[in-house]
Amino acid sequence: MKFIPKGAILNKLTTNLLKKNMEIIPPTKVKIIEIVGKGRGVVATQKISKGEIIETCPIIEISKKEADFIQNQSHILNYYYLFQEDLERYCLMLGYGSIYNHSHNPNADIDYSSEKTEKYLQFKALRDVEIGEEIVFNYEFENNEPEFLNLD
Repeated sequence: MKFIPKGAILNKLTTNLLKKNMEIIPPTKVKIIEIVGKGRGVVATQKISKGEIIETCPIIEISKKEADFIQNQSHILNYYYLFQEDLERYCLMLGYGSIYNHSHNPNADIDYSSEKTEKYLQFKALRDVEIGEEIVFNYEFENNEPEFLNLD
C-alpha cells in the first residue's frame, strides 16, 4: 500500500475539480433557519437582485432505478431528488439545494447547463429578494403536490 499525505489528496482533488471547471463556492447571501409550519428553509441575509445567482449546487447523477426507489420508497430522499427533463438525467442536489422550500409563487428558480458534462445547477432570483425573505422555488410537479410535502 502506498502512503499518500493528506495534503496531496486534497491538492489532487482540487486540481481535478479545477480541470473540470467546477469551483464550489458557498452561498454568501443566504442562511438556513426554521420556518414556522415548514421546517427548515433558506432565507436571504442580504438583498438579492433579480437574475442574481443565489447558490451553485453540485449534483450527483443517479440511475432511473435509484430515482424510482427514491420516489416510491424513501420519504426523506424526495427532498434531494431532481429530474432534469431536458437532459433526461436524474440527480441528487447537494449544498442547500434540498432545503429550499416549494411555492406556487416562487422568487427563485433552478437553472442548469444543457451539457450533461456539467455536474451542478444554480438557484437564481426571479425577482429582487429582501433581507429575511424565504427563498422558494416551484417544484413543478405534474399533478398535485406529492404526499411528502403535506406537513399537516
